[in-house]
Amino acid sequence: MAGKKLRVKWTTVAEIVLLAGCVVLEFGKFAFTGDSVHDLILNTGLTRLLAGVFFLLLIKESELRVFSWRPAGEFWKSVLLTLPALLVAVNNLPAISLATGSCRITDTPLWVLIFFVQCMCVGFFEELAFRGLLFPYFLKKCKTRLHVFLCIAGTSCLFGLYHLLNLLEGAGIGPVLQQVGYSALVGAMCAACMLITGNVTVPVVLHGVYNFCGLVVPTLGDGTWWDVPTIVITVVLAVAATAYFAVLFVRKKSFRLLDALGITLGNGNTLGNGNAAATGNENGAENEDITDGENDSENGPENAGK
Repeated sequence: MAGKKLRVKWTTVAEIVLLAGCVVLEFGKFAFTGDSVHDLILNTGLTRLLAGVFFLLLIKESELRVFSWRPAGEFWKSVLLTLPALLVAVNNLPAISLATGSCRITDTPLWVLIFFVQCMCVGFFEELAFRGLLFPYFLKKCKTRLHVFLCIAGTSCLFGLYHLLNLLEGAGIGPVLQQVGYSALVGAMCAACMLITGNVTVPVVLHGVYNFCGLVVPTLGDGTWWDVPTIVITVVLAVAATAYFAVLFVRKKSFRLLDALGITLGNGNTLGNGNAAATGNENGAENEDITDGENDSENGPENAGK
């Protein structure tokens, strides 16, 4: 008991220190290099890293199973189902504009790498907060498949609205509202991947890749990165990915996150382990009927009449 109290106390102290570090870095705006862009990358990366660790501790305390790796074979099969989401994330890179010279990356490879790490830190923080803690918390209250859909939609909208905080940093209302919209859509995609794989590491990686591909040129380069072919491809991929995940949600009978959280949906619409239980009960009833029939046949007409 004493050891347990000591662990809880240590966790609480660690959470306070992490929050204090986030506040200091967020409002301190430290000049690490003297370059405003590089300093923003470092401050943002460090702040989100500390915030991510803070939410990691909260997840540990809540005992939510959001790092489901086993069975390994099933996990990697579920990851393959999320490849369309990775394609959407990679497509965020203006590859056509980079290839034609309409835009370019002007900074050094070292800062491109540092920026990639920063994007992963942002994904680490936001996905642990929204898909690792908030989404499973509300998901455990779901009773039907419709509830699961509403949970995805609701938490994704909250994720989009979270980006209104960028107004406090002086961002324009138009760009921020646009960011709220596409962030909600990206949040729904990440929630779907979380539901399928049961492992928050997958949406963390997807989120980080999406941010890096979409922001590396605006942050560390210049030029025009949006052109007609890129817009058309982006729209087609977005529609195709939406249709893919919608069909998967309707037709797939089990999801790893529901299994990990021990959730069974009612009204005859079970997912995960509930399906196995229902199937087992049906098979058991069938086997019982067959056994009874066999016993009657063996005992003969006289015994059957009794």
